[in-house]
Amino acid sequence: MSLALCADLGATATWFCLGDQARRHPALLRRIVAAGHAIGLHGLTHRRAFEMDWAAWRASVRDGRALLEDLAGQAVVGYRAPEWSLRGPAEDWWRDLPELGFRYDSSRAPLAVIGDPAWPRRPHRLAEGLWELPPPVLWSGPPRSPLWGWGPRVLPFSLVRRELAFLAAEDAGTPLTIHPWELDEGQPDLPGASFGHRFAHGAGLKGHGAHLRDLLAGFRLTTLEAWVGDQ
Repeated sequence: MSLALCADLGATATWFCLGDQARRHPALLRRIVAAGHAIGLHGLTHRRAFEMDWAAWRASVRDGRALLEDLAGQAVVGYRAPEWSLRGPAEDWWRDLPELGFRYDSSRAPLAVIGDPAWPRRPHRLAEGLWELPPPVLWSGPPRSPLWGWGPRVLPFSLVRRELAFLAAEDAGTPLTIHPWELDEGQPDLPGASFGHRFAHGAGLKGHGAHLRDLLAGFRLTTLEAWVGDQ
């Protein structure tokens, strides 16, 4: 469904993949690459960075990148930690990414709870030449809202479309994050999940695929690798 959405929009995308899932589904990874998309690392598993010690995280990033490159047959130069988890005790671990072969990171959300509202909202260079590409947030709050996940599913269409148009006009290089499960209206409930998680996963799912096609129609949608390469 996600590949079909990209095809309908004429979009190329960066697919942030988990190493353990790519190992289980190598044919799907090759389909993604064959369709002209780029592969980024989401982690070896979906364990959040700050739940590991530094050495274990570094090893998982090194091994996950090597695995994806072997399976996909293309360079992997982008990283996004599960749940934007380069925060807390892991806040400075991005400094290892250039040495590990990465050109950009997208793990630092300028939003409370999963990041820090004081972090920059637009792509910028960190030390060691690494690009940081933060996910977009809607600042016409309060409350400040993500322009991914539940945000585009529940916020007014005109408001989200206007904000996306601003980003496009700036050629902002801002990741428009979509999870594949957001196109699965029949996904089961999450047993034992908190209200916040149930809301984030379930709000506005019905008809979201068609909604996204209308919301993103007419925009030039390309990979993060292509944007970084043009800078």
